[in-house]
Amino acid sequence: MGMLDKLLGTPQTQAACNLWIGSDPAHLRPVDDPEGLGGYQLAIDQLLREDAPAVIYLRSDDPKDLSVVRKALEYLSRIGAEVAVAEQLPIDEVAALFGVSLEDYRAAIEDPDGPLVALGGRS
Repeated sequence: MGMLDKLLGTPQTQAACNLWIGSDPAHLRPVDDPEGLGGYQLAIDQLLREDAPAVIYLRSDDPKDLSVVRKALEYLSRIGAEVAVAEQLPIDEVAALFGVSLEDYRAAIEDPDGPLVALGGRS
């Protein structure tokens, strides 16, 4: 049946992606790291190199398993390079992952190039 699907152009179902990242929430790219073993770090590093975004957006196709989204947020907080938004997580949890107050996190989202420098690993 697979060959017939290819010949007829029948769309195949695709497995859910547990991490999408990007600098624009409307144009996220999938990350192939279903177990969260480090592919997310490579994808984030590539995004930072290529796009140099002010804000990184993270999302999962499976809102019941946001473990790789959390790992990616933790990685971003360690490198302290960017503001990250993960709308599927409570905003206070994201702020806590970055080690900042909710007010500081909101200010950083509103003005990612603003004066706040204490987000994540920054000092």
